Amino acid sequence: MSRYAVGIDLGGTKVEACLVDETRRVLARKRRPSEPGLGRERVVANILGLVAETAGGARVEAVGLGTPGTYSAADDIMYGAPHTPLYEKPGLVSLLRSGLAAPLVVENDANCLALAEFFAQCHGRYSSVLAVILGTGMGAGLILDNRLHRGPHGNAGEIGHTSIAIDGRPCECGRHGCGEAYLSGPSLGRRYAELAGETLTPDRIYARYEAGEPSALRVFDDSVRIMAELFANCVNALDLEAVVLGGGVSNLPLWYERVPPLLAGALFGTPGRTVPVLKAVLGDSAGVLGAAYLALREMRLMTF
Repeated sequence: MSRYAVGIDLGGTKVEACLVDETRRVLARKRRPSEPGLGRERVVANILGLVAETAGGARVEAVGLGTPGTYSAADDIMYGAPHTPLYEKPGLVSLLRSGLAAPLVVENDANCLALAEFFAQCHGRYSSVLAVILGTGMGAGLILDNRLHRGPHGNAGEIGHTSIAIDGRPCECGRHGCGEAYLSGPSLGRRYAELAGETLTPDRIYARYEAGEPSALRVFDDSVRIMAELFANCVNALDLEAVVLGGGVSNLPLWYERVPPLLAGALFGTPGRTVPVLKAVLGDSAGVLGAAYLALREMRLMTF
């Protein structure tokens, strides 16, 4: 007899869900707007409706939820979601939990990405991996010794908010010099605008970079150095074997061409190591699949 779980990926503009069976096979996948501008109750109603629609009558034993921030059960608050302030107000998760018939497991969306990509392309090859989301912000999840490492407060792996310049650019978190302040999509746009007087999306800046436009060259020449140093700090601290990049900004080819040799040159210790920078293979499926894996672990069908 088949067993079923649902994964949910909650974003600032949309919520996505998938139904999986005990073999991790995806049976259904749907999405709808999350509508945080209409209040907490609307967001919860949208999620509950989507879960029911995606389940399609299947008996769901557990639900996994990937969120933009880190959820504290003690406070019933999602911390670290500055791009969607409603999610940082108390009560959203408990209200959702009260409307579900199955247990709910909550995890940061970057950890969900890390889980999904680890099982998709790293399991059996690399046991310690950093997975990074480059998009509106910069989040990251850690797999250490084949297990998700979240730390005692769920904050492990927040590389986007470690500083590479303590007196550097202001970040939306309130600190200065964070990786996110240089490498997120909006940050790349702001850095280019300061040089060229024009605000463009990262892909359009990249097109100008390929054409040899000086301001675009400056932005991306600096960016690959910053990314390599940031990743090298993590590898040196945790002895990681690979880095996976996901999110919209990860689609730019130069990260995979130019960052690995700079990263290799910044490593300390055993000589001759290479740490690959891998492109996420699941696209926008990663977060919702990782959330489903949380539910399968709750059902004792996966170990990580």
